[in-house]
Formats: sequence, structure tokens, C-alpha cells
Amino acid sequence: MLHIEHYSKMYPGGKKAVDDLTLHVGPGEIYGFIGHNGAGKTTTLRAVAGVMDFTEGTITIDGHDIKKAPVQAKRVTAFLPDNPDIYAFMKGIDYLNFIADLYDTPADQRTADIGKYSDAFWTGMPPWKRPREPCRPEPLRGHTALPLQKGASGSSMPGSER
Repeated sequence: MLHIEHYSKMYPGGKKAVDDLTLHVGPGEIYGFIGHNGAGKTTTLRAVAGVMDFTEGTITIDGHDIKKAPVQAKRVTAFLPDNPDIYAFMKGIDYLNFIADLYDTPADQRTADIGKYSDAFWTGMPPWKRPREPCRPEPLRGHTALPLQKGASGSSMPGSER
């Protein structure tokens, strides 16, 4: 599933955020990073998600090397950062359609899935109680091998639990 081999990240000026991390996470296993500020937790998650380059090592997700086959690796990864403000300008439906576009979800399946999950998620919840963070996109993408979530404030759509 996830193979991190001899991963290191060095910042300009010689500051090493992560030094020679090797980690294997099998299907169905759940791991969490615990450590002090600056220990390299977020740096590692960003490298696994393919949004931050790293100095040494390899990261493979479901058989896809994040550097050699980034699109294929990202197609089986869902990353929800601790600060998802990047999509703050989008309406909820625009975000869901954006995710469906990224993963080539057919129009009929997209419409059915968005209706199914939005009805299940929002039924009976007044607008002022609805979360402002984006949901995890797995239900609109089909199979997701590796969901990643940074922080504890993210929301999930029903049916996306692992």
C-alpha cells in the first residue's frame, strides 16, 4: 500500500526535517504521526501526497512511485490538509464537480453519487451547523487506496470511512 524507503528531507540552510525514515503501511492498517512541532510529521505527509519534494529516498503508493508516476500515485491518494482554504472560493457543488473531473467520473455516476452523499450528509442539518471544510473526496472517485488527513478538524462524507 504505502512504502516509504530511506526518506529524508533537508531544507535550505542544512536543516534536516526528516532523516532516513522507512515505513511500510499495509492495506487496512492505520498509522498516525505523533511528535513535537518541527518533528517532520507534516513534511512527511506532504511528501507522500506529492505536494512537497524531498531530498532522498522513495515513496511508493499502491505500487506507484510518487516521483516517477505522480499522477498515478495521486489518483489513489486522498489528501486533506490542515488548512484547506485553497478551495474557499468554490461552492460545495463546484468542489465536488472539480474532484469528479480530476478522476474522470462519468456524468451519470457523478450526478448519482453527489445526490446520494449530499442527501445522506446534509439531511436535517441546518446551514449554520454545516462544516466549512471540504469533505474527503473518495466517494466521488471510486477506490482510494490511501486516504491522508492532516489535523483533526476535517470532515468525512458518509460511506468514506475506512
